[in-house]
Amino acid sequence: MKLNIDGLLVYMPYDFIYPEQYKYMHALKRGLDHKGHCVLEMPSGTGKTITLLSLIIAYMKRYPDQYNKLVYCSRTVPEIEKVMSEMKRLISYYEKELNEKQKFIGIAMSSRKNLCIHPEVSQLRLGKEVDSACMNLTASYIREQSKQDRSIKTCSYYEQYDKNGREESIPYGVYNLEDMKLYGKAKHWCPYFLARYILTHANAIVYSYHYLLDPKIAEIISKELPKTSIIVFDEAHNIDNVCIDSMSITLTRKILERAQANVENLKILVQNQKQKDASRLKNEYENLVKGLREQAIQRETDVILTNPILPEHVLQENIPGNIRQAEHFLIFIKRFLEYMKTRMNIQHVVKESPPSFLKDLQVRVCIERKPLRFCSERLRSLLRTLETRDIHMYQPLMLLCNFATIISTYTKGFTLIIEPFFDSKSTVYNPVLHFTCLDSSIAIKPVFDRFQSVIITSGTLSPIDMYPKILSFTPAVMETFTMTLTRPCILPMIVTRGNDQIAITSKFELREDQSVIRNYGILLIEMCTHVPDGIVCFFTSYIYMEHVVATWHDLGIIGQIQKYKLLFIETPDSVETSLALYNYQKACDNGRGAVLLSVARGKVSEGVDFDNHLGRCVIMFGIPYVYTQSRILQARLDYLRENFHIRENDFLTFDAMRHAAQCVGRVLRGKSDYGIMIFADKRFVRSDKRQKIPKWIQEYLSDSLANLSIEECVQIVKKWLKDMAQPLRQEDQLGISLLTEEHLLSNEVLKNLEQSSSNVNSTTSTTTKIPDTIRNSGDAGVYVSEKLANENPDLHYGIVIDCGSSGSRLYIYIWPEHSGKPNELLQIKQLLDNFAANTIPSVKHIDTPLYILATAGLRFLTPNQQKQLLEDLFNDIERDYEFLIEKTHIQVISGQLEGIYSWIAINYVLGRFQNTNTESKSVTNDNSNLNSKRRPTTVGVLDMGGASAQIAFEVSKTTPIVGKEVAEFSLGYDEHQEALKYKIYVTTFLGYGANKAYEKYIDRIISIGLNSSTSDSPYIRIDDADCLPRGYSTNYTRNNKTIIMTGEGDFANCTKHLVMLLNLNATCLNKPCSLNGIYQPQINYDSQDFYGFSEFWYTMQDILKLGGPYTRLAFLNASTKFCNANWNDIRQWYDEKSHPNINLDRLILQCFKSAWLYAFLHDGLKFPMNYQRLRSASLVNNNDVQWTLGAILYRTRFFPLQAISRTKNTMFNHESYINSRIFIVICMTLTIFLLIFAAQKIRSFMYRRKYYHSSSNIFNYRYQLLTLSAVDE
Repeated sequence: MKLNIDGLLVYMPYDFIYPEQYKYMHALKRGLDHKGHCVLEMPSGTGKTITLLSLIIAYMKRYPDQYNKLVYCSRTVPEIEKVMSEMKRLISYYEKELNEKQKFIGIAMSSRKNLCIHPEVSQLRLGKEVDSACMNLTASYIREQSKQDRSIKTCSYYEQYDKNGREESIPYGVYNLEDMKLYGKAKHWCPYFLARYILTHANAIVYSYHYLLDPKIAEIISKELPKTSIIVFDEAHNIDNVCIDSMSITLTRKILERAQANVENLKILVQNQKQKDASRLKNEYENLVKGLREQAIQRETDVILTNPILPEHVLQENIPGNIRQAEHFLIFIKRFLEYMKTRMNIQHVVKESPPSFLKDLQVRVCIERKPLRFCSERLRSLLRTLETRDIHMYQPLMLLCNFATIISTYTKGFTLIIEPFFDSKSTVYNPVLHFTCLDSSIAIKPVFDRFQSVIITSGTLSPIDMYPKILSFTPAVMETFTMTLTRPCILPMIVTRGNDQIAITSKFELREDQSVIRNYGILLIEMCTHVPDGIVCFFTSYIYMEHVVATWHDLGIIGQIQKYKLLFIETPDSVETSLALYNYQKACDNGRGAVLLSVARGKVSEGVDFDNHLGRCVIMFGIPYVYTQSRILQARLDYLRENFHIRENDFLTFDAMRHAAQCVGRVLRGKSDYGIMIFADKRFVRSDKRQKIPKWIQEYLSDSLANLSIEECVQIVKKWLKDMAQPLRQEDQLGISLLTEEHLLSNEVLKNLEQSSSNVNSTTSTTTKIPDTIRNSGDAGVYVSEKLANENPDLHYGIVIDCGSSGSRLYIYIWPEHSGKPNELLQIKQLLDNFAANTIPSVKHIDTPLYILATAGLRFLTPNQQKQLLEDLFNDIERDYEFLIEKTHIQVISGQLEGIYSWIAINYVLGRFQNTNTESKSVTNDNSNLNSKRRPTTVGVLDMGGASAQIAFEVSKTTPIVGKEVAEFSLGYDEHQEALKYKIYVTTFLGYGANKAYEKYIDRIISIGLNSSTSDSPYIRIDDADCLPRGYSTNYTRNNKTIIMTGEGDFANCTKHLVMLLNLNATCLNKPCSLNGIYQPQINYDSQDFYGFSEFWYTMQDILKLGGPYTRLAFLNASTKFCNANWNDIRQWYDEKSHPNINLDRLILQCFKSAWLYAFLHDGLKFPMNYQRLRSASLVNNNDVQWTLGAILYRTRFFPLQAISRTKNTMFNHESYINSRIFIVICMTLTIFLLIFAAQKIRSFMYRRKYYHSSSNIFNYRYQLLTLSAVDE
């Protein structure tokens, strides 16, 4: 098809074009028109390659005086071949449409290893060996010697090329690597040197990044490229690392030892040359006196190595006199080498800058900076003069000279780090020196300066604005494009937790957690069960992958995977990986299906496409952060912060997310393809991670697909695969995701394209309205991707941060400006965003109260530690944010206060703060003459966690306030509103959570076993563990003895054992008491409802299927039946997925937890056996209610809704106060106090006039806001 792109005729060798291709061409043309650089992100599988070629070649044909050469740089050989295939198609289409042979030469360039056709040299495995063998056959001095001695071998292919190839032009056409080899064989010419020669004449060149970015190679290959060339870096998401690697050097003790051997060998060769032909060394000396640029032009075959990007003014200088003579140069290098060996003989880490290193070098061994600059060039000249063969043997000395040249040339942007151990895990002394480039712009700067248009493009460049910063250039065009699809052929999901609700993450502290690894295995098993064909998994590192696979093997997960698909694993060895890829593809082609376990940043993630059935699902296990303890990385992060103002976390997240996006992008290679993308780590939900996912993936990653459990993920996958199984007709795509020439002539289509183009720029911000529904969010709340309702100034915000032992969670609550009409209210919505400052409109920050309430483990810190921690938090937040915060807003709250907040939140959601209810009680307001009001009966709360348990319920007004267990508070705007006063009993039983109780149980029966054992055997058997499954066996180690424990599975006896752990005989100071001597007032069991959460729900529902209303007899029967089951039967249930949401550990503990709940409820809390008003639940009215909701409701109840001001909180504990009437009488007797009292009343009146609107309903608005909720069923 033919396209009109802003007046430019573009030939496209396909019948259809994607909308994103059309928009991409327009953006690219704008960049070329401006003769500027471009950064363009285009989704994977949308024809980026042919789009680039079509537009650029059309532009070159139209404006040959502006641009006359295309240099297309790609990463791998397969990608180079793919570009050449598309170029062939394009040129063939030109010839077909124009009916004439195109005067166009396109050529692929690669290393000798990929182009050599010599029958012996081409069989060598390593590239360095091929280069050395080639030079031994083609060097000018070798060829001269062969004329005198016919026994010296040369390359006949090069001889023929040198004789005829330079005079004869290659026919027009497009030549990939195989075409070059075939043409070379036909002509008996060397394809490698032919390709190098054609570079200057070809219209389009396709080769690797290194030919432009590595100065040692670019000086040889690309120095003749004209400035009017268009440079394209495709798949450039990792281009900064390529730049850094090309300028970095690593030296080890072994390299220095080999370099010393190289020096000694060269000494011998110099002496031999002096005796044989001293004139050659003399000629070399004379040439060096003339300067580097004045030397005779060397033949292309003699090029051994080049200067590592020496500045032009240095190249114009003469080589210093002290290294011109060969002997002097070798002495100089030996002295430098001895210094390097001394520096590396250390036992500690050394980090210094190049100037510091050079100063120390001059002080210690009197070596100046200038001669060091010429070391690389001087060695090159010497090796050429000596006509050295087997040049690869001198690689260690070349590396040392390159180091000397670079460190003496660049004073900024590099660092030198010497470590006593080769890597962080090594314990064997093996010092290593890292001379690392920290500034990626150094290597690419000559490219930007030399060529007027450089295109950086990839499918995964987000966030796109990072690249101009780290590469230090200003783009003329910088855009990112989304994908237009007829059907949602990609399914991105974020899985944050297993079916057991345990969070999954590759975070360093948790990566070895058995439950996390097990959940990862369950996720893969589920995908293998439901997803056809190929599944590709990516891990964060080889070490982590090996650890996970080993654990999976121990857990039997590998065997379960292999029931459904064959399993292949990527390794660091390229040959093994290639074989694994071949067999993986073969298994998928044969319909067997396969799983490939790979590593982010590895070969598979960068250069292999899994199109169609080869990749129906890709799973990213964890976030692929680079090793953050690396000193090299730390140095680079410091440099980026100081010179580019890029924060460490921003860069680390950017780097991790671009690699994660590159991994998942492998699965989609076209719009007719489809694939699942699973981000398996809870941290992907956070805004700093999620917003760095490419826009074309974000577009399909809705909130409903984030923060999923494994089971939720499976259900979504099953439904989605059914949709994808439906036939995709081309007719359905026309005009939407496929455009024809006719469509592009339609004004309506063009208008739609223009509108969509206005939103492609990565810097364009969007505003998202508050969602109407809030989805269950597990332990991380609800994710909000964009800022909330910037255009709505009538919303108020509050923040609560829950600092718990397992992590911190931030909650944002929203309420509206009151209109004065009681019915026009909004529900409080619980929203979570890890960066509240980016979520809440900036104009609202100053009015948004922020509360940081610490629980759990922070309670165990000493008072001084708590004080210091909270003061540091307050100072940091007050300095960095404008939120409304006081020191009283940051507290370590007690378990009692947390329980009260939970009680408030649950009763609020259940509607138990409303005025009408069939079941209510009378409340009299003693401070008014109003009639008695009736309010609903509240519900009690039972919560069984892992470490503690908790109970909270409302008590009668006559219940005395004993100790700290009973608290009285008001939920009204006035402390004296009796109608809104509540007296609550709440207590936390630390150490009585299910997991802690299990530990106590195990310790108890082990102690009994140890005390009853009289044998000296290192083994003790306990065969009557009543709370463990019958026949289940496990081992423990105590006092250097191994305890072999076997389960008996007896619910009744288990309960009896556990009652003893409740400490029912403890001293009861204030009667009545529950367990552990803790005061507990009487409960009216006839009218008091209770809700049981956490283990009350999981234990009753997940296996026993008794969630909801509690019936003692049903629970007793079901628990007894389960405990009596044999362990082998339970394992069979697990293998057969009779309980699909349950892991094996849960099945092991089910009998114990059932007995513990039973004993805790009836023996500990004294609930009657016939009590039937308990309901176990995980959600309340389909809401995941957190205690933070109660916190924000209580703590902001004084805040007026039109204007929030700073208000001190009142305490929960009951305080006596003087009745206001008595106070007035007393004040009237004393004149001075009367005046003070009158002044206070005036100020109070003015305060109410200012902050409380005159609306008659405004005083009750906070109460109405609390009570607005759906009534419990």
